[in-house]
Amino acid sequence: MPSFRRAASATPSRRVRPLRPAVAAVALATVLTACGSSASPSSSPKEATHVVATAHGKVTVPTRPLRIVSVHSWTTESLFDLGLKPVGVEDSGASYVPPRYLKGWKAAPKVTTGADIDYEKIAALKPDLIVGVDVPYLSKAYRRLSAIAPTAFAAFDEKADWAAYPAETARFTGRTAQLGVLKQKFDNRLTAVREKYGSRLSHSDWDVVQGGFDTGNYWIYGPASPVGDILGRLGVRFGSASASVHGGAVKSVSYERADLLKDADYVVYYTNNDGSPANKIGKLFALDTFKRLPSAKNHRLIGTADFLPGSYQDALGVIDSVEQALKAS
Repeated sequence: MPSFRRAASATPSRRVRPLRPAVAAVALATVLTACGSSASPSSSPKEATHVVATAHGKVTVPTRPLRIVSVHSWTTESLFDLGLKPVGVEDSGASYVPPRYLKGWKAAPKVTTGADIDYEKIAALKPDLIVGVDVPYLSKAYRRLSAIAPTAFAAFDEKADWAAYPAETARFTGRTAQLGVLKQKFDNRLTAVREKYGSRLSHSDWDVVQGGFDTGNYWIYGPASPVGDILGRLGVRFGSASASVHGGAVKSVSYERADLLKDADYVVYYTNNDGSPANKIGKLFALDTFKRLPSAKNHRLIGTADFLPGSYQDALGVIDSVEQALKAS
């Protein structure tokens, strides 16, 4: 099943380069861990720490981490939301990074592209905390990462509420108060938009789509998907295509089945951060059958770079896109 998150290629591990002296000790710890040693990195005696529950058990982390490496886009975005500046981040592809995070993301060294993780580069950054989400390829890397620095991964579940991930990032980094401010802002925006546009949201039909990564199919997202959850909280009535997708699953259908969206008054879709259609959804939009649909004829296609929300600012971006479209229509 397609991931809800923006895709990154799982390229083969890179060839190991000669180690610099500055990272030799860390590399040795990595080797010992791979050989079955129970050794793990320890915090400075003067550094305040606390224990957090993670996908890999309880981990002792700094109370106020100063040098954080993020190996997943969800944790990266929430770090920025929480007022933190990671010293290293994942490379998810610049076009897939929502505009609000782009400057900070570009400034940070890139330490991983999907499953291709540069352990030496991470070690050279001297992190006091590594954060991420326990997706399969990162779960496999956990032991090597935890030999470099305390590593806290949020448990991964494709059916989980998107808001669980910013909550975990805040807990790992001691920023729960800042998270509370973000959550309140989100709740206030939901309330304001529902009060202003509630009748239009609930008396029109909404479908949610993303272009697939092959040439044959596009994806329909359901009410339980992350973007569907936000739309549901706004009070939208889903069209038959999205309503037919149960749970957190995504339905993959042929581009030739544009007719599945025939009863949608609005279609929400994924864009790159420059506003252009992401992936291959433009192929759907180019079909004559799609152009004849009510949503296309009435110019009610709503693109958003926040289609795959992993943070509260992403979620607010979805609301902003919906509100702008309602103002214009």
